[in-house]
Amino acid sequence: MKNPASDRLHIALGDSAAGSLRAACRSHGLNGTVCRIPDDLSHGPLDDGRERMAYMRACYLGYDDWTFTAADAFAPWRALVEQLDQQRPEAIVVWSGDNVSESIFLRMACWHLSACAIPLLRVTVPERSMPPYVALHSPAELAELSKIRCELTASERDRLSEDFVRIRTETGLLRRLETGRIIGLPLEHYDALLLKSCATGWTNAARVVGAAMGRCDRHNLMSDLFFSSRLQILIGAGSLEADAVCERLRDYAVRPAPS
Repeated sequence: MKNPASDRLHIALGDSAAGSLRAACRSHGLNGTVCRIPDDLSHGPLDDGRERMAYMRACYLGYDDWTFTAADAFAPWRALVEQLDQQRPEAIVVWSGDNVSESIFLRMACWHLSACAIPLLRVTVPERSMPPYVALHSPAELAELSKIRCELTASERDRLSEDFVRIRTETGLLRRLETGRIIGLPLEHYDALLLKSCATGWTNAARVVGAAMGRCDRHNLMSDLFFSSRLQILIGAGSLEADAVCERLRDYAVRPAPS
């Protein structure tokens, strides 16, 4: 007899979104199991998993200790394909919102699953009073949103897959969602915003990063890891000064360098 819990496989980007979906399965009647893809697709290379892991490791300098053991950032996608071959759920549900990282995630899922004959459903989280990110909705809200899922047609899957190929080859290391299209930007695009977030005196680096994150628009939220990596670049370029060795984000302060 088939296990009802395996009827659908939900895939989500990041720990928080996957955790909320698992809670929705446990406590709010959401049918299925959850697969987590741990990533932030707004920055970093998308054409090589090992290069992507090396990029992320470099971002961790000055942020925190690097504790990851995987050598290839795209290994979870290959594991997902193997899981699908074994479990054969009745449908795959991709969760995404109208934001840069999850828009890429949807396209990436269509590309990685292009040879998969299992129906691919999409749940689009609404914007409402909060930014349109899966992780910002409660488990109860996610269970309710699952009722408005829709199946992607073969032509839609092909179009999204082709757009992922464009994104990974044309957008470089930093991406942004503009009027429904993912575009590439120079890595220093947010540096001016980061500098505006610095007070004239010494300010804890984590507070500066938090202020910069708060200045991002609702469809293009950038992580503390990304802004931490840009702080290191600005310190190295002499635009900012640090009061200590930059080993962990919360352990040093910055200020604008004297002009």
